[in-house]
Amino acid sequence: MKTPAIWKKTAAVLAAACLVLGLAGCGSDEGESISSGREAYQDYVIGIMDANYLGQYDSYMQLTGASEEEAQSIYNANIQDFAASIEEAFSIESDVVSQTIKDRVSQMAVTIYSQTKYQAVDVIRDGDIYTVTVEIEPIDFFGTVQDQFSAAVDAFNTRAKDGEFDESSDAEYEEAYAQAVLDAVESLVSSVSYDSAVQVDITLDYDAENNLYTISDEQMEALDSRVVNMSR
Repeated sequence: MKTPAIWKKTAAVLAAACLVLGLAGCGSDEGESISSGREAYQDYVIGIMDANYLGQYDSYMQLTGASEEEAQSIYNANIQDFAASIEEAFSIESDVVSQTIKDRVSQMAVTIYSQTKYQAVDVIRDGDIYTVTVEIEPIDFFGTVQDQFSAAVDAFNTRAKDGEFDESSDAEYEEAYAQAVLDAVESLVSSVSYDSAVQVDITLDYDAENNLYTISDEQMEALDSRVVNMSR
């Protein structure tokens, strides 16, 4: 009988390695918050986050030289990765459910990410290394949907015990389960709840050969793991 799985976080693949910006030479004294050029480093990090979570590309394209098509593809990939995480969180079998179910989950991912809250609050320089501090209000995923999700699972299990799906194929059973869960929680994600604000330090890696700064995959994963809290 279907029971909800315990979700394990897998960081989204954000193509962070290809994000570069010629920022070398900006800043002030080592170990201090920079003034001259400060906004450029903050804009770099926030521009990347806006492109990945909000689908807003203007700053990202200006700072990185990416085309709108490239920026859109990164956002779409991030949405699909998050949609897969939502499916896993709800124990939806993505390999057997219909495209209609998948589209509904993808739209849920778009809606949740559109409500992400973050801002750059500081920049520190240490030699050629710059660290941008981002303050994030993590979206509390299960805090938003838990009660209705649990009720939907219980109700579906009761239907199954009563024999409603005895003649159903596995695919029909999974489709019915996914539909029941989405019907219960879909409307909730238009107004998410948040955890207390946290601060994440993002270190920009300096490429001396090309005079560029980049954000590593690991740094992007640190942001991604904080933007939406998927723990129960």
